[in-house]
Amino acid sequence: MIRSTGFAQLLAVTLLALAAAGCASQKEPAEQAVANLENSLAQAATQAEKYLPDETAALRTKVADLKSALDATDYKRVVAEAPAVSAEIRKLMADSAIARATFNERVQTAWTDYATNLPTAIASVDDRSLRFTSGGGLPRGMNRDTFKATVASFDAAKATWGEAAEAGNAGKYEDAVAKAIEVKRTVESVQQALGMATG
Repeated sequence: MIRSTGFAQLLAVTLLALAAAGCASQKEPAEQAVANLENSLAQAATQAEKYLPDETAALRTKVADLKSALDATDYKRVVAEAPAVSAEIRKLMADSAIARATFNERVQTAWTDYATNLPTAIASVDDRSLRFTSGGGLPRGMNRDTFKATVASFDAAKATWGEAAEAGNAGKYEDAVAKAIEVKRTVESVQQALGMATG
């Protein structure tokens, strides 16, 4: 009976030692897996956060969850789940590249539209405002001060349009479109103030 109890105790100690050894053997792979995931996600996020923000946030949560498991010494779980998360990060990189290409195509198309139509609108406002400044009259409902302020805002918009055109010619379509949107908003406001049709 004594020998049986001693053997049981020895077996329990041995099993615990083996479990601890197994756990320790997975520590380094788990640490490496989390480090790789963090590095891969950091690289992917430089592009993905702009084009796929929700997907990027979801993967940040998954990597952080595995980091917490690592801190809790749940190495087995980390080693088991890391490959799937790694595959998701690779997919995120591929999907964000596609999203970027699609975005750039849309922005370039938008710029082409602005570059085609806005110059005509700007020229028409230039012509209308010149009629008032040269003829000495004022648009209906405006006094001289408000007219001067309107012309000043239009002149600023023309300067911005020059910057937009420069960006568009350099292939910086996103910047060009952002400026064009600002210009279009001002031009339409001035058109309304001068009693012109917008659009």
